[in-house]
Formats: sequence, C-alpha cells, structure tokens
Amino acid sequence: MLPALWLGGCADTMTAGQPMKRFTDLVRSYDRTLTTAEKKAAIDELQQEKERQQKQLEQGDGDPPKTN
Repeated sequence: MLPALWLGGCADTMTAGQPMKRFTDLVRSYDRTLTTAEKKAAIDELQQEKERQQKQLEQGDGDPPKTN
C-alpha cells in the first residue's frame, strides 16, 4: 500500500496545475538543427553578403574577399 501512495504523490506533483512540455521543447536546447525560420534567415544573410561582395568587386573597392 505504501508504494501506491508514494507513486500517487509523485503523479500529483508532476503536473502541478500546468501542462506538460512537449519532448521537442525540452530537448531544443540540445538540438543543433536549425528551425525553418532560422534556415531562411541564415540563407538570406548569406545572399545579402554575397551581393555586397559582388558589388564591391564590380566597383573595384579594396581587395577581393578572402577565400579559405
């Protein structure tokens, strides 16, 4: 009977009146995969940088961008 009371007490405190978080929300901080919005933002940023570099080359300002 004691184990049933113990488990019942744990089950009551787990929810504590608020909904359980989704598993994906809990592991998001460990996940290194970009969300769709983050992917789009990264692509947009790279495209803008590429356009800026191309304009700089066309104008002949400074050295060409370094490549690895």
